[in-house]
Amino acid sequence: MKLLLSFLFLGFIGATSAQVATVSGKVTDNATSQPVVGAKIIFSDNHKAISDFDGNYTIKDVPFGEYSAVITMLSFDTTRFTINVDQEKFFYDIILGGSQEIEEMNVIANIAQDRKTPVAVSTLTKKEIIEELGSQDLPMILNSKPGVHATQRGGGDGDARITIRGFDQRNVGVMIDGVPVNDMENGWVYWSNWFGLDAITSQIQVQRGLGATKLAMPSVGGTMNIITENTGGKEKLR
Repeated sequence: MKLLLSFLFLGFIGATSAQVATVSGKVTDNATSQPVVGAKIIFSDNHKAISDFDGNYTIKDVPFGEYSAVITMLSFDTTRFTINVDQEKFFYDIILGGSQEIEEMNVIANIAQDRKTPVAVSTLTKKEIIEELGSQDLPMILNSKPGVHATQRGGGDGDARITIRGFDQRNVGVMIDGVPVNDMENGWVYWSNWFGLDAITSQIQVQRGLGATKLAMPSVGGTMNIITENTGGKEKLR
């Protein structure tokens, strides 16, 4: 009787120990087929691993069963999948996608750059625009700045003309948030295409004379950069 109980006990221990597996595999990049180094593979709080230099990973003493695995790696989307561990030596290769997510960025170009030679730059703030512009076209506010002359013909919106140091709009580089808006053929600026721009302008920078811009644009007389306001939206929890 004792001998039978001993065999049953040993059999129970053997059956119990057989329910633990060693999970291993390789993590590769789907786009380049190269091994991914430093990927974190998580089966549970007590069963996790990090891929080595060759992309290989090993997790020991994983009990048999179904797991919701999570794989995280910098510059890759977090990958989740369900895996059923049912063998003592369980192999599972992981392929990560090549997408990359970054936070939204707001890029604003300023025409005024640090330089050793002097440069004539004037800046109009939002406050000045509100106080001085009124119902005029946006370029008309520049009459208060030295070397700049703006006129308005016909009385309609968008009929304004701007001259900097004697050069008309064909030789003045006009940008909105750093993007040139001069006509590609003749260099002219059609202000009628930008109706309502004054309502969203936060700052105007005017550089008189040749500037340091690297853009291929007609900026012999000067450069004008109109910086618009950001959306002002804030992320809210739903």
